[in-house]
Amino acid sequence: MQDGYWPFHLFGATFVSDAEAQQYVFEQWESEPPESATEAEYSAWEDRNPTWRLAEELEFHMDPDFVEFPGSLEDVITKIRCPEERALVSSKAAEFTHFIMVGLDAIWGDRRSSSTQVEPVVRLPESTVAITYLGKFN
Repeated sequence: MQDGYWPFHLFGATFVSDAEAQQYVFEQWESEPPESATEAEYSAWEDRNPTWRLAEELEFHMDPDFVEFPGSLEDVITKIRCPEERALVSSKAAEFTHFIMVGLDAIWGDRRSSSTQVEPVVRLPESTVAITYLGKFN
């Protein structure tokens, strides 16, 4: 990222609202149990939290610190180095209401892998029912 452009995967999506999109894009946490909760109740809460639809549907282990929810297409375009790639994204933009940027450093493990060891991720992200994979940039 010497020139200020960070490498990322881009997804397009159509959500009813920004709130619905944020529920999908970011980790969601239930309220923490009260101090009076038993150890079993607290443990069950830990097992259920967080939920993260984006990571679940992509089937990757991910770091949420490297996921961005840009406010507009212009915010996406300014983060793409190559003019041809900017034009490509612009040409597809009308199909979507929202975009999701997932930094290459966000993805650290493949949930599809049967290995018990942490291995380098070799597959690219794919489209899901909710989001369309638009490619890897920068």
